[in-house]
Amino acid sequence: MIYLTANTSNQIVRLSLDEARQYFAIPFTHYLFILTHEENSTTGVSLAQVVNVVSESQRITTMSITTVSLTLSGRYRYEVYGQNSAVNTNPSDLSVVGLCEVGLCVMTDETAYYDLPTITIINDVIYNG
Repeated sequence: MIYLTANTSNQIVRLSLDEARQYFAIPFTHYLFILTHEENSTTGVSLAQVVNVVSESQRITTMSITTVSLTLSGRYRYEVYGQNSAVNTNPSDLSVVGLCEVGLCVMTDETAYYDLPTITIINDVIYNG
């Protein structure tokens, strides 16, 4: 599960996407990342984007994504597709090679639901009598 902040750009996500390459006969160059809000529904508000890969190894793919335009907090489903297009955001497009990973995401809105009190603790006094 990944954790993101709603309506925020340049968030770092780390997933193990490179291992999916072995299952496809066609190599791919880009990842299509789709977030779908699924509270009480399997089809909800969604955001599709071609991610900016910061670094990639056989174990970890580090990428930068945005959640700008997603203002609802809650549970989201994410899908990551391998594709050969730098601009396509449609998973049915011919440039999409296949589905690399599916998972869950929790989106928060950074609203403070409590006040942090200021507590002053006086020094302990020890009497030797």
